[in-house]
Amino acid sequence: MRYLLLDRITEMKAGAYAVGQKCAAMTEDYFADHFPAFPVVPGVLIVESMAQLAGRLITYSVLKESGDKVLPVLLTIQNARFRHFVRPGDTMVIRAELTALTDGAGRCKATVHVGEQLVATAELMLGYDTGSGGGVIPLHARATLQQWAEQVNRSLLGDVEVS
Repeated sequence: MRYLLLDRITEMKAGAYAVGQKCAAMTEDYFADHFPAFPVVPGVLIVESMAQLAGRLITYSVLKESGDKVLPVLLTIQNARFRHFVRPGDTMVIRAELTALTDGAGRCKATVHVGEQLVATAELMLGYDTGSGGGVIPLHARATLQQWAEQVNRSLLGDVEVS
């Protein structure tokens, strides 16, 4: 995936929280234009990294709770705040905490730190369906997306045990 904005998930406690990392390498294509002579990670991509981690957390939380496999999709972003730039060579440590899980949606609070410095915060809501017919993922795309999501999950989690 071109915009997989997580390098790894370092910790996952289904139903509670997940921690992941993304190193902003100078070779990332967005640095060429954002901005010349002062490259920074675009804020929208920082939010996307939070959403990708929150999606994995919701996926495993629903699986643990009900046994259902779901494909979360970002629905809302609230209270997004950016406090500092993320520059080439910085490693973002992203944390998503599950604040609510209902039938069809999960809500998370997410933070991004570079070292000890808080870089960004946001509250995210992701919707999902379990394949019963009505939901956010079209039925014709579900099987392909599910296979893709399982590959992404395996590559991000590596040897991390989901508890």
